[in-house]
Amino acid sequence: MKVLLSVCLVLCLALSADAVRVRTHSKSRSTTSQGWEYYLQEGLYQKGQSSGAAIIGLDGNVWAQIHLSLKAGEGAAIAKLFKSPANVFASGVTVGGIKYMGIKGDERSIYAKKGATGVILVKTSQTIIISVYDEKVQPGNAANVVEKLADYLLENGY
Repeated sequence: MKVLLSVCLVLCLALSADAVRVRTHSKSRSTTSQGWEYYLQEGLYQKGQSSGAAIIGLDGNVWAQIHLSLKAGEGAAIAKLFKSPANVFASGVTVGGIKYMGIKGDERSIYAKKGATGVILVKTSQTIIISVYDEKVQPGNAANVVEKLADYLLENGY
C-alpha cells in the first residue's frame, strides 16, 4: 500500500510540473506584443531619448509602437528603404506622416532629420527599430540608445 501511494504521489507531482510548464510556456508566447512594447518603453522612451518609437518586421508589419502612429504604407516603405539605404539621401523617409531628410544611410542604420527633430532607424536580423526624437534630445544620444537596443536584440536572436 505504501508503495502504491508513493507511486501515485510521484505521478501527481510529475503531472503538476508538466501542467505548470505548459501554462508558463503558452503564457510567455501570448505576451509577445507586450514584450516588444516593453523594449520600446524601457529601452527608448523611459531613457528620455525618444518621443515615440516602433518595432516593425522586415516586411514592414508593425510589431509594437508607443507614442508613434505609423501611417498606412510607412512600414513597408521603411523596410524597402533598407534594401537600398543610400536612397534615403534623395527620397528622405516618412514616419508618422512627417517627412525627414536623410543624413545617414547604410545596411544597418538610417538617420534622418527635420529641423531640430529626427528619426533613427536601425535594422536587426528580424526587426527594424524606429525612434523619433524631439528638439530636447541630442541626436547623438538618441542614436546611441537605439543602436544599443538593436545590439541587444541581435545578441538575443532578433
